[in-house]
Amino acid sequence: MTLRDYLPVLVFFAIGLVVGGALLGASFLFRRKRRNKIKELPYESGILATGAVRQRFSIDFYLTAMLFIVFDIELAFFYPLAVVLKSVGVAAVVELTLFVVVLGAGLAYVWRKGALEWR
Repeated sequence: MTLRDYLPVLVFFAIGLVVGGALLGASFLFRRKRRNKIKELPYESGILATGAVRQRFSIDFYLTAMLFIVFDIELAFFYPLAVVLKSVGVAAVVELTLFVVVLGAGLAYVWRKGALEWR
């Protein structure tokens, strides 16, 4: 492979940068520059803030999110194994079973400790 083989990719990348830069520049040049108090208010999902913006959340929200991410990412390892399952054979099935057992033990531990309970 030579550099000539990558020329279409480089041209496509350069055109993308030029078009993206031109659109950003045009939006900067042609925007409306009128500012007022209403436009400066914080806006989230169509609802104006009525109370304190900073409020404390329970640790349960964060703990549940972390557990979801851990178990969700671990389940993503099933897909590559499913693709090569026939070519790898019995060893892959044994390792998959061991992986599911460890994953189940982790879930049982978290459940027993009460990390999935809302207080």
